[in-house]
Amino acid sequence: MHSNSMHSNRKLYEENKKSGLRFSGLLILSLLLVSAGSAMAGQHHTYIPGETRPGATIFHNYCSVCHGDKGDGQARARNGLVPPPRDYTSPEAAVELSRERMISSVTYGRPGTAMIGWGKELSEKEIEGVVDYIRMKFMKLGGKTEHASPDSKLLASRGGVLYLQACAMCHGETGTRPTTGRMQPPPRDFTAPDVIAELTRKRMIASVTNGRTGTAMRGYGTQFNKGEIEAMVDFIREAFMSGPNPKK
Repeated sequence: MHSNSMHSNRKLYEENKKSGLRFSGLLILSLLLVSAGSAMAGQHHTYIPGETRPGATIFHNYCSVCHGDKGDGQARARNGLVPPPRDYTSPEAAVELSRERMISSVTYGRPGTAMIGWGKELSEKEIEGVVDYIRMKFMKLGGKTEHASPDSKLLASRGGVLYLQACAMCHGETGTRPTTGRMQPPPRDFTAPDVIAELTRKRMIASVTNGRTGTAMRGYGTQFNKGEIEAMVDFIREAFMSGPNPKK
């Protein structure tokens, strides 16, 4: 009887041991899956003081879940977000989003959208880094070294207002934006030395009036009068082409 009791106890012990191992295995697997899921979501990685992660890493971990791996807003999460996430590759984004505005949005979020602020989880350098990464990778723009926008007084001039209405969508507020991959050939970079040397005032007026065959540049002769077109061209030359140029 004593032997039978010992046998029963040993059998019970072995069964409990196996159950315990199965439970431990399931627990470990569950913890691994939760950990992996958190890493994939990438939205709550605590900032480690002194560590500055690259912009590409920050974008992948924090931004791509909504804005997509290609920055075009085509992530699976977009269907549940109103308004939808920004398409950084669109011409509108390059015109509307200054570097300063993007840094503010990443830091504090955007009211009325799903964009939350990351100022408590990312350092200032990381926020600047991811913004510059987005601008260079998806918007085809520069970072801190990009050409400065014209001063407010010049932008408020007759030519400046007309430029923003008709030209900024393609050439950008700084006159430098080539929308590569969307327009072939890309719009002119008015700040480039070879463009400044090539484009006379007379030619620019003709291009704005009649358009340029074989390009996305259409004519505005039926939309604006001669004085308005001249004002637009003079604004471009003064704002982006190294100061007032001879009106030839």
